[in-house]
Amino acid sequence: MLIFLVILMVLLYSFQSLFTRLYSASYAGADKSEATAVFSVCYGLFIAFTSLAANGFSFAPSWQTWLFGLANAGVLFLYNNAMIEAGNRGSYAFLMIFCMFGGILVPTAVGTLFLDERLTGLQIFAIVLMLVSLVVMNLKGISFKGNSGAYYVWCILLFASNGLYGTVMNLQAVAMKGAERAEMLTILFALSAVAAVVVELAKKRGRKLAEGFKMGKRAALSLLVCGGSATGAVNLLMYLLPQMKSSILYTIDNGGGLVLSILYSLILFHEHPRKDQIVGMIMAVVSIVLIEL
Repeated sequence: MLIFLVILMVLLYSFQSLFTRLYSASYAGADKSEATAVFSVCYGLFIAFTSLAANGFSFAPSWQTWLFGLANAGVLFLYNNAMIEAGNRGSYAFLMIFCMFGGILVPTAVGTLFLDERLTGLQIFAIVLMLVSLVVMNLKGISFKGNSGAYYVWCILLFASNGLYGTVMNLQAVAMKGAERAEMLTILFALSAVAAVVVELAKKRGRKLAEGFKMGKRAALSLLVCGGSATGAVNLLMYLLPQMKSSILYTIDNGGGLVLSILYSLILFHEHPRKDQIVGMIMAVVSIVLIEL
């Protein structure tokens, strides 16, 4: 049963990525630079509200959940900024490798060192194989030409923030034994939306932000589907974390999500598959099979 829920979670996360891309492509606001802030506000409020609604609007978080939620809201804010800043400065493929490596290695290290998540030799091999596959799938797009020192600093922050995001989620699930999932998500995503608004106000772009919500029907629909997919995915993640090793769950999530994203690009956007992509995808699938044995 768990493996089917994991597959569903990966599918939902891949839908989130796909419709985020469609949202960006179809955003019709007057100021295109507001697309990210508008997305952050809508995305955060949507997940917070739907998670709370699914819990019958019951909201009674413990101080531990408040602490984890506040901490992860800060981490999510850093992640969003690191993704934007790194993306504006250099190779997207290289920053994605850093991002996914962090999403796998940091929770694995914390789980192994502090949460007694013991891995078999085969599982360790599968994680290493997944890491190699991530490099192979992104190999063609890696470029070091013209990258500034700031670019690499933001890549390191992206590594850390993506890893810490998963780690804090796992720590809350372990500390509360799977309870207060809706409260954790409500705090986390509501605060991330508030942070996006505060940043825009601090930049004196409040009016621009308000105008940015006139995004067009196609962008609004993409954002709605993205929010629904993300809500389902993150709630499944919180449900699965107390029942699985976080290292295994995040390895499957990162690798499987990337494989599906490439497949969507090949099928929906008529991109031609490269040999390195095909080899990398095969390696990732083998890794997922091995890690489940």
